[in-house]
Amino acid sequence: MHGSFEKTVLESEFPFRLFFNDGYSNTPHHWHEDIEIIYLVEGTLKACINRDTYNLKQGDILIIGGGEIHCFFKEKNFSNRAVIQFRTSIYDNFLSGTKDAKIIKPMWNQSIHLTMGNEIHALMERHINEIINEYSKAEEGYKLIIKARLYDLAGILLRYIPKQAYSSEDLSREKERLKKMDSVFQYVDSNYQEHIDLDDISKSIGFSKYYFTKFFKENTGVTFLDYLNNYRIKKAEWRIIEEDETIAEIAYNCGFNSIKTFNRLFKNIVGCTPMKYRRDNKN
Repeated sequence: MHGSFEKTVLESEFPFRLFFNDGYSNTPHHWHEDIEIIYLVEGTLKACINRDTYNLKQGDILIIGGGEIHCFFKEKNFSNRAVIQFRTSIYDNFLSGTKDAKIIKPMWNQSIHLTMGNEIHALMERHINEIINEYSKAEEGYKLIIKARLYDLAGILLRYIPKQAYSSEDLSREKERLKKMDSVFQYVDSNYQEHIDLDDISKSIGFSKYYFTKFFKENTGVTFLDYLNNYRIKKAEWRIIEEDETIAEIAYNCGFNSIKTFNRLFKNIVGCTPMKYRRDNKN
Protein backbone atom coordinates (compact mmCIF):
# COMPACT_ATOMS: atom_id res chain seq x y z
CA MET A 1 0.00 0.00 0.00
CA HIS A 2 1.14 3.52 -0.74
CA GLY A 3 -0.24 6.91 0.14
CA SER A 4 -1.28 9.55 -2.34
CA PHE A 5 1.15 11.15 -4.83
CA GLU A 6 4.04 8.77 -4.23
CA LYS A 7 2.98 5.42 -5.62
CA THR A 8 6.51 4.14 -5.88
CA VAL A 9 7.24 0.88 -7.66
CA LEU A 10 10.73 -0.34 -6.90
CA GLU A 11 12.49 -3.26 -8.58
CA SER A 12 12.47 -6.40 -6.43
CA GLU A 13 16.14 -7.08 -7.23
CA PHE A 14 17.23 -3.51 -6.57
CA PRO A 15 14.52 -1.76 -4.50
CA PHE A 16 16.03 1.72 -4.74
CA ARG A 17 15.48 5.01 -6.53
CA LEU A 18 16.86 8.54 -6.37
CA PHE A 19 15.46 11.78 -7.75
CA PHE A 20 15.68 15.53 -7.20
CA ASN A 21 12.75 17.74 -6.27
CA ASP A 22 12.95 21.47 -6.92
CA GLY A 23 10.55 22.33 -4.11
CA TYR A 24 8.42 24.67 -6.21
CA SER A 25 5.18 23.06 -5.05
CA ASN A 26 3.74 21.48 -1.92
CA THR A 27 3.60 17.71 -1.50
CA PRO A 28 0.42 16.73 0.39
CA HIS A 29 0.38 14.24 3.26
CA HIS A 30 1.09 10.67 2.18
CA TRP A 31 2.92 7.58 3.33
CA HIS A 32 4.68 4.59 1.80
CA GLU A 33 6.52 1.51 2.94
CA ASP A 34 9.83 2.72 1.51
CA ILE A 35 12.45 4.40 3.65
CA GLU A 36 13.05 7.97 2.46
CA ILE A 37 16.18 10.03 2.99
CA ILE A 38 15.98 13.75 2.21
CA TYR A 39 19.26 15.59 1.63
CA LEU A 40 18.74 19.31 1.16
CA VAL A 41 21.20 20.34 -1.54
CA GLU A 42 20.28 24.03 -1.40
CA GLY A 43 17.69 26.40 0.00
CA THR A 44 15.25 25.77 2.86
CA LEU A 45 12.40 23.30 3.24
CA LYS A 46 9.57 22.77 5.71
CA ALA A 47 8.76 19.10 6.29
CA CYS A 48 6.12 17.52 8.51
CA ILE A 49 6.26 13.93 9.78
CA ASN A 50 3.14 12.91 11.64
CA ARG A 51 2.71 15.83 14.07
CA ASP A 52 6.33 17.02 14.06
CA THR A 53 7.57 19.92 11.92
CA TYR A 54 11.15 20.24 10.67
CA ASN A 55 12.64 23.38 9.14
CA LEU A 56 15.50 22.09 7.01
CA LYS A 57 18.48 24.17 5.97
CA GLN A 58 21.04 23.48 3.24
CA GLY A 59 22.98 20.31 4.00
CA ASP A 60 20.41 18.91 6.47
CA ILE A 61 19.49 15.22 6.32
CA LEU A 62 16.02 13.96 7.19
CA ILE A 63 15.35 10.23 7.45
CA ILE A 64 11.65 9.38 7.11
CA GLY A 65 10.76 5.95 8.44
CA GLY A 66 8.64 3.49 6.48
CA GLY A 67 4.97 4.10 7.23
CA GLU A 68 5.47 7.64 8.55
CA ILE A 69 2.88 10.12 7.30
CA HIS A 70 4.74 13.09 5.84
CA CYS A 71 4.40 16.16 3.63
CA PHE A 72 6.50 19.05 2.33
CA PHE A 73 5.70 22.75 2.07
CA LYS A 74 7.44 25.01 -0.39
CA GLU A 75 9.27 27.99 1.04
CA LYS A 76 9.61 31.45 -0.47
CA ASN A 77 13.19 30.69 -1.40
CA PHE A 78 14.14 28.15 -4.06
CA SER A 79 15.12 24.74 -2.71
CA ASN A 80 16.49 21.55 -4.19
CA ARG A 81 16.43 18.23 -2.40
CA ALA A 82 17.82 14.83 -3.23
CA VAL A 83 15.29 12.13 -2.40
CA ILE A 84 16.55 8.59 -1.79
CA GLN A 85 13.95 5.84 -1.43
CA PHE A 86 14.61 2.17 -0.77
CA ARG A 87 13.14 -0.92 0.86
CA THR A 88 14.77 -2.66 3.82
CA SER A 89 14.56 -5.85 1.73
CA ILE A 90 17.78 -4.57 0.13
CA TYR A 91 19.51 -5.92 3.25
CA ASP A 92 17.83 -9.35 3.23
CA ASN A 93 20.49 -11.48 1.56
CA PHE A 94 23.29 -10.38 3.84
CA LEU A 95 21.33 -10.25 7.10
CA SER A 96 19.46 -13.54 6.78
CA GLY A 97 19.90 -15.46 10.00
CA THR A 98 21.86 -12.75 11.82
CA LYS A 99 20.83 -10.86 14.93
CA ASP A 100 21.31 -7.54 13.09
CA ALA A 101 18.32 -8.40 10.87
CA LYS A 102 15.96 -8.00 13.83
CA ILE A 103 17.47 -4.61 14.67
CA ILE A 104 18.00 -2.95 11.29
CA LYS A 105 14.43 -2.99 9.97
CA PRO A 106 12.81 -1.46 13.09
CA MET A 107 15.70 1.03 13.25
CA TRP A 108 14.76 2.46 9.85
CA ASN A 109 11.17 2.95 11.04
CA GLN A 110 12.09 5.96 13.16
CA SER A 111 12.47 9.45 11.73
CA ILE A 112 15.73 11.30 12.34
CA HIS A 113 16.77 14.90 11.61
CA LEU A 114 20.53 15.46 11.28
CA THR A 115 21.98 18.96 11.01
CA MET A 116 25.41 20.05 9.88
CA GLY A 117 28.07 20.17 12.55
CA ASN A 118 27.59 16.87 14.34
CA GLU A 119 29.59 13.70 13.89
CA ILE A 120 26.73 11.48 12.69
CA HIS A 121 25.72 14.02 10.03
CA ALA A 122 29.25 14.14 8.62
CA LEU A 123 29.41 10.33 8.42
CA MET A 124 25.99 10.07 6.73
CA GLU A 125 26.59 12.97 4.33
CA ARG A 126 29.74 11.42 2.86
CA HIS A 127 27.92 8.19 1.95
CA ILE A 128 24.83 10.01 0.67
CA ASN A 129 26.99 12.08 -1.69
CA GLU A 130 28.64 8.90 -2.94
CA ILE A 131 25.21 7.37 -3.59
CA ILE A 132 24.15 10.49 -5.56
CA ASN A 133 27.39 10.44 -7.54
CA GLU A 134 27.18 6.72 -8.39
CA TYR A 135 23.50 6.90 -9.34
CA SER A 136 24.02 9.91 -11.62
CA LYS A 137 26.92 8.26 -13.48
CA ALA A 138 25.36 4.76 -13.55
CA GLU A 139 28.65 3.18 -14.52
CA GLU A 140 29.28 -0.57 -14.40
CA GLY A 141 28.87 -1.91 -10.86
CA TYR A 142 27.07 1.20 -9.57
CA LYS A 143 24.27 -0.83 -7.99
CA LEU A 144 26.77 -2.81 -5.94
CA ILE A 145 28.44 0.38 -4.73
CA ILE A 146 25.07 1.95 -3.84
CA LYS A 147 24.12 -1.17 -1.87
CA ALA A 148 27.46 -0.97 -0.05
CA ARG A 149 26.81 2.65 0.89
CA LEU A 150 23.29 1.75 2.15
CA TYR A 151 24.93 -0.85 4.37
CA ASP A 152 27.31 1.86 5.60
CA LEU A 153 24.33 4.10 6.47
CA ALA A 154 22.65 1.26 8.36
CA GLY A 155 25.88 0.56 10.24
CA ILE A 156 26.18 4.22 11.28
CA LEU A 157 22.61 4.29 12.58
CA LEU A 158 23.12 0.99 14.36
CA ARG A 159 26.22 2.28 16.09
CA TYR A 160 25.24 5.83 16.98
CA ILE A 161 21.44 6.21 17.11
CA PRO A 162 19.46 4.91 20.13
CA LYS A 163 17.09 2.14 19.11
CA GLN A 164 13.37 2.33 19.83
CA ALA A 165 11.75 -0.74 21.32
CA TYR A 166 8.44 -1.84 19.79
CA SER A 167 6.12 -4.39 21.38
CA SER A 168 3.81 -6.58 19.31
CA GLU A 169 0.92 -4.43 20.60
CA ASP A 170 2.68 -1.28 19.36
CA LEU A 171 3.19 -2.80 15.92
CA SER A 172 -0.43 -3.95 15.76
CA ARG A 173 -1.70 -0.46 16.66
CA GLU A 174 0.65 1.09 14.11
CA LYS A 175 -0.60 -1.26 11.40
CA GLU A 176 -4.22 -0.38 12.19
CA ARG A 177 -3.42 3.37 12.26
CA LEU A 178 -1.83 3.21 8.81
CA LYS A 179 -4.72 1.15 7.48
CA LYS A 180 -7.18 3.83 8.63
CA MET A 181 -5.07 6.69 7.23
CA ASP A 182 -4.62 4.90 3.92
CA SER A 183 -8.40 4.50 3.68
CA VAL A 184 -8.77 8.26 4.16
CA PHE A 185 -6.16 9.06 1.51
CA GLN A 186 -7.76 6.62 -0.95
CA TYR A 187 -11.22 8.05 -0.25
CA VAL A 188 -10.00 11.57 -1.04
CA ASP A 189 -8.17 10.36 -4.15
CA SER A 190 -11.39 8.74 -5.44
CA ASN A 191 -13.82 11.50 -4.44
CA TYR A 192 -11.95 14.84 -4.44
CA GLN A 193 -13.85 16.00 -7.54
CA GLU A 194 -17.15 15.69 -5.69
CA HIS A 195 -18.49 17.19 -2.48
CA ILE A 196 -16.89 15.33 0.44
CA ASP A 197 -19.04 15.23 3.52
CA LEU A 198 -17.26 14.87 6.86
CA ASP A 199 -19.93 12.45 8.07
CA ASP A 200 -19.45 10.18 5.05
CA ILE A 201 -15.67 9.96 5.26
CA SER A 202 -15.86 9.43 9.04
CA LYS A 203 -18.29 6.55 8.61
CA SER A 204 -16.15 5.03 5.84
CA ILE A 205 -13.47 4.18 8.42
CA GLY A 206 -15.86 3.48 11.29
CA PHE A 207 -15.37 6.71 13.27
CA SER A 208 -17.71 9.40 14.53
CA LYS A 209 -17.22 12.83 13.00
CA TYR A 210 -15.75 14.13 16.27
CA TYR A 211 -13.27 11.26 16.66
CA PHE A 212 -12.30 11.37 12.98
CA THR A 213 -11.37 15.07 13.08
CA LYS A 214 -9.29 14.46 16.22
CA PHE A 215 -7.65 11.32 14.75
CA PHE A 216 -6.74 13.06 11.49
CA LYS A 217 -5.24 16.12 13.21
CA GLU A 218 -3.24 13.93 15.60
CA ASN A 219 -1.74 11.94 12.71
CA THR A 220 -1.02 14.75 10.26
CA GLY A 221 -0.80 17.97 12.27
CA VAL A 222 -3.39 19.64 10.01
CA THR A 223 -7.18 19.64 9.82
CA PHE A 224 -8.91 17.42 7.29
CA LEU A 225 -10.23 20.50 5.44
CA ASP A 226 -6.70 21.92 5.10
CA TYR A 227 -5.49 18.57 3.74
CA LEU A 228 -8.40 18.36 1.29
CA ASN A 229 -7.85 21.89 0.03
CA ASN A 230 -4.12 21.27 -0.46
CA TYR A 231 -4.86 18.02 -2.29
CA ARG A 232 -7.36 19.66 -4.63
CA ILE A 233 -5.02 22.58 -5.35
CA LYS A 234 -2.21 20.13 -6.12
CA LYS A 235 -4.46 18.43 -8.67
CA ALA A 236 -5.40 21.84 -10.07
CA GLU A 237 -1.72 22.75 -10.53
CA TRP A 238 -1.25 19.70 -12.73
CA ARG A 239 -4.42 20.37 -14.77
CA ILE A 240 -3.51 24.02 -15.34
CA ILE A 241 -0.28 22.94 -17.03
CA GLU A 242 -1.37 19.73 -18.74
CA GLU A 243 -5.00 20.37 -19.75
CA ASP A 244 -6.61 22.97 -22.01
CA GLU A 245 -9.55 23.55 -19.69
CA THR A 246 -10.52 27.03 -18.54
CA ILE A 247 -9.65 28.01 -14.98
CA ALA A 248 -13.34 27.77 -14.08
CA GLU A 249 -13.57 24.23 -15.49
CA ILE A 250 -10.45 23.22 -13.57
CA ALA A 251 -11.87 24.63 -10.33
CA TYR A 252 -15.10 22.64 -10.70
CA ASN A 253 -13.26 19.50 -11.85
CA CYS A 254 -11.14 19.66 -8.70
CA GLY A 255 -14.10 19.81 -6.34
CA PHE A 256 -14.56 23.56 -5.85
CA ASN A 257 -18.04 25.00 -6.27
CA SER A 258 -16.87 28.62 -6.09
CA ILE A 259 -14.34 30.25 -8.43
CA LYS A 260 -13.71 32.95 -5.83
CA THR A 261 -12.82 30.35 -3.17
CA PHE A 262 -10.63 28.45 -5.65
CA ASN A 263 -8.69 31.57 -6.67
CA ARG A 264 -8.18 32.62 -3.04
CA LEU A 265 -6.96 29.19 -1.91
CA PHE A 266 -4.76 28.75 -4.98
CA LYS A 267 -3.00 32.06 -4.34
CA ASN A 268 -2.60 31.30 -0.61
CA ILE A 269 -1.14 27.83 -1.24
CA VAL A 270 0.80 28.29 -4.49
CA GLY A 271 1.74 31.95 -4.13
CA CYS A 272 0.20 33.31 -7.35
CA THR A 273 -3.08 33.32 -9.24
CA PRO A 274 -4.06 30.34 -11.42
CA MET A 275 -3.69 32.45 -14.58
CA LYS A 276 -0.17 33.56 -13.65
CA TYR A 277 0.74 29.97 -12.80
CA ARG A 278 -0.42 28.90 -16.27
CA ARG A 279 1.54 31.69 -17.98
CA ASP A 280 4.72 30.92 -16.03
CA ASN A 281 4.61 27.15 -16.54
CA LYS A 282 2.95 26.52 -19.88
CA ASN A 283 5.45 25.48 -22.56
